[in-house]
Formats: sequence, structure tokens, C-alpha cells
Amino acid sequence: MSGKGGSGKTTISGTLARLIGRSGKRVLAVDADSNPNLALTLGLSTGSYDLINPLPHGLMEHRRVNGEVQVSLSRPVEELTQDYAVDCPDNVSLLVLGPPGGAGTG
Repeated sequence: MSGKGGSGKTTISGTLARLIGRSGKRVLAVDADSNPNLALTLGLSTGSYDLINPLPHGLMEHRRVNGEVQVSLSRPVEELTQDYAVDCPDNVSLLVLGPPGGAGTG
């Protein structure tokens, strides 16, 4: 993926999510951008933006196993989607990561 803004990453991701959802599959879209706009591409109205509760910091657990760092979620995905996902059109649910806490944390 390109880090350059305006290259179409969000538009392509949202369009693919909606097309897959329209085919009958459930889709979980995650907006991890520091300037989250995926909700708009997924068809949420601007009034629905207020319903979005970003995932809180501290959901990731880091452990060292055999000299390698392994990262896992501290809660089951089903629990996170129940508590934080917003339903969008076309069988898509959206999770939004919170903004980085500061430089070097994102």
C-alpha cells in the first residue's frame, strides 16, 4: 500500500468491502488511518459518525516467545465488534482505531 494521501486506498478498500458484502458475506472493515474517512466510503451518513466509538488503546498484548515479539488481542474479536462496531450498508461492519497517543506510538 502507498503511504501517499489521495492515492485511493480508502476508496478502494470501502468499495471492495461493499462489493464483498453485497455478495452475501459479512465484512468487518477496520479504519486504522490517523484521519479516518472509511465510514463515508462505506455509506454512513455524516449523522452516523457520532455513533462511532473508536477502539480504546491497550487492546493489544505483547509477549516475547522464543526471542520474537507476538502481538494478540486482549479481548475476543466478537466482543470488540459487539461493543465497538457500527453497522454499515451492504452487510459491512466498521471498527475505527483511536488516534495515536503521540509521536512514535502509531
